[in-house]
This record gives sequence, structure tokens and C-alpha cells, in this order.
Amino acid sequence: MSMTLKERLVRFRSFWIFPLIAVVLLNVTLWSDPQNQTRDLIWLIPIGVLLWTILEYGLHRFLFHIQIPVRNQRLKDIVNGSHLGHHASPRDPAKVLVHPWYGVVISAVLFGILYLISGAAFESAGLMTGIWAGFLYYEAVHYRVHMSLSGIGFIARQRRTHFHHHFTNNKRCFGVTSPLWDYVFGTALPARQKKSA
Repeated sequence: MSMTLKERLVRFRSFWIFPLIAVVLLNVTLWSDPQNQTRDLIWLIPIGVLLWTILEYGLHRFLFHIQIPVRNQRLKDIVNGSHLGHHASPRDPAKVLVHPWYGVVISAVLFGILYLISGAAFESAGLMTGIWAGFLYYEAVHYRVHMSLSGIGFIARQRRTHFHHHFTNNKRCFGVTSPLWDYVFGTALPARQKKSA
């Protein structure tokens, strides 16, 4: 069943919301301080993408699969309810993508932390642009992993490890777009299982 343009714009709204926010944020912070240099984006954006990889792993492992008892049900639903709903219905297209408001709230917190650390709004905006690029790449890969049937190539490899996380052991394979941090922190798919998957 094909989607209309309006349905696509709504379902994949993160793919136009976050680039729009990035352009506005970069322009505002660039104009606010004439000392800023757009050439700094050459190193800021790649560092932001690298930061995304650790954020993807950390958010997925430590926040979305939080094991501590959270008494406030509303807070628990906000923190990891949508992710647990995704685990319950992994092929539901409405539960595969991150809700943009959730992404905006986390982005605001991250921007605040980056600004506190660097003291520079433009540098923080450049890093956030890289983080958003990594996030949108994650969204595209995660959607394809769950919604396509490709049996070969990159998506098929990512599907094997991600579905291991979903259906076999949710304490492994937290990286959807890259296994880097799973290897670093010992949560990668064991080699013997990789061959049988």
C-alpha cells in the first residue's frame, strides 16, 4: 500500500523538521557572533556524527531499556514506553520511528549540555547538526531494517543483529547503525551466533 505525499510528510517528519531546525540554529548562532566561521563546520559536523554513535548506543542501552523501578507510570512511559511498545510490535510503522517531539526535547537538553561545556553557541549548533545527521541516518536504517524484506547487503546484516536484540537477547546489539560501541562495551553479537544468524 503506497502512501500519499501528505502521509509521507507526516510519517517521516523528522527528515524535514531537524534539517530545518539545524539551518535556523546555525544561522542564528552565526549571526549572533561575527567571529564564528562556517569552515568550522568541516570538523564540528563529523564530531557530532561520532557523538551520535555513542548517544545511540547509550540511549538505547541505558535509557530505553531502563531496569530501575520507576514508580511514576507517566514518567516511565515518557522515558521508555514508546521503545517498549516498539519491542512489542516491531513491524508497526507507527512505532519504528522516534516521535519528533521526543527528539526535540532530547536535542534541547543536549544543546544545553554542549553549550555549558563549550561556551560557544555556534560550535554547539555545529555539533548538534552532526548529531541530527547521525540521528536521521539511524532513523532511515532502523525503518529499513524493520519494514523492508531485503535479504542481502548492509540492511540484511543490520537486521540480523538488530533482530537478535529484539527476539533473542535484548541485552545485546544496542547499536542499530554501527556495532562499534557494542564491541567496545562487550554487547556485540557473539561470533558463533553471528554465523548461525
